[in-house]
This record gives sequence, C-alpha cells and structure tokens, in this order.
Amino acid sequence: MTMVLTIVVVIALSLMLVAERWQPAFDRLGGTDRIWSNVALGVIAMGLTFAVVTPASLLATTLGPDWREGWPPLLRLASDVLLLDLYIYLWHRANHEIQFLWRFHRVHHFDSFLDVTSALRFHPGEVLLSVFVRGLFIVLLDISFVAIVLFDALVILSAGFHHSNLKLPRAFDGLLRRLIVTPDHHRVHHTDNRPDTDSNYGTIFSFWDRLFGSYREQPQPGRYGVEGEDDRSLTQLLVNPLR
Repeated sequence: MTMVLTIVVVIALSLMLVAERWQPAFDRLGGTDRIWSNVALGVIAMGLTFAVVTPASLLATTLGPDWREGWPPLLRLASDVLLLDLYIYLWHRANHEIQFLWRFHRVHHFDSFLDVTSALRFHPGEVLLSVFVRGLFIVLLDISFVAIVLFDALVILSAGFHHSNLKLPRAFDGLLRRLIVTPDHHRVHHTDNRPDTDSNYGTIFSFWDRLFGSYREQPQPGRYGVEGEDDRSLTQLLVNPLR
C-alpha cells in the first residue's frame, strides 16, 4: 500500500508541476534559488519523516485503549482521516499563535512566491516538534496506522495542489473551496499582511476555517512572505529559528 501511494503521489505532483506552468496564475517563477531551498528542505523533511515521524506514529498506534476497534472499517477509516485533518488544522493554527512554534513555522512563510515546491518548505525543527503532539493525538483517539499512511499521502497531494501556481476558473475554485483547500484559498494565508497570514489554516478540508472562524475569502493587497521581512538563503532558513 505504501509503495502504491508513493507512486501515485510522485505522479500527481509531477502533473501539478506541469499544470502550473501550462496554466499559471502568475507569470513570474519567483527565482531558482528559492526552488532549490524548497527542494533541499523537502528532502530533509522527507528523511526525518521516514526515520522518525512514521516509526513514531506506528508506535503510537500500538499504545492506548482500542476503544474504536469494533467500528466498521470504512467508518473507522473515514473518521480517522477527518480527525487527523482536524489535528493538523489545530497544529497549524498553534504554529501561528505560539511564538516558539512560529519561529520554526515562519520558515515556510518566508517563501516569496508560491508553487508546488513551496509545499516542501518546512524547517526540520517543525517536523520533529510535530512528532510529540501527533503521537499523543494518535494514542488518545485510537487512530489506525492505515489511516495515517493514507492521510499523509493526501496531505502531500493537497499541499502540492493548494501551494501551486495553478490558475483555476474563479467559479470552479469557489465550488471546490466549499469542501477542500484550493490555491486561491491558501494564497490568502501566504500574503504578508499578518491578519491574512493568520487565517485559512486548513490543509485538506476547508470547512474547519469556517467552523472555527478563521476563514478569509480574499487577501488584502500585498505580497507573499512574512510581514516586514524578506526571504533567506537555505543556510539562513535553517538557522533562523535559533536566532
């Protein structure tokens, strides 16, 4: 299952890379330096995921009470994915509202442009910090390992899609964003006006933002990035949270 999902994810992301160049929302590409930084951070994050995050998640599924063991398989899987998406909404929001976590998460927001590679830009410190919170969530809510593998694949696909520089017809985007996070929905989150940055936290499903009052329809005029700051080199991005 893991191998099949990996192949599907790689093919889908490759198609997104082609699509965003075929039908771009914005003409400029944002420079190659940021792309290499994004890819490098993505490789590090992927290595940590395979070495630490996935094994820790597997261990977490063996701990705690099996209070949902008798649920029908499809209901169990669907509820697990929904609960994991709620978790990642809350974790994402915490990364904006807790200053210590923001020091690591802002590395993702320093990106001066958005494309599929932006979905890879996460500081290794943020990846490692998430292990403990996610592990506790998995234990308490009795999340299955199959759901975790499926959810992680869906997160990568969703992040590649909503970070992409793909132009969608406004009506189609408006229809899609009733359920899932779209490029226009997430671009609001990446503008450098802090009230916009602190909104639209959803990863897969967009309705959490409406439910918890963090939804914004359109951004205020601005650019991508962190308010009052510029993007940095790979080395600077890695050391920035420690400053």
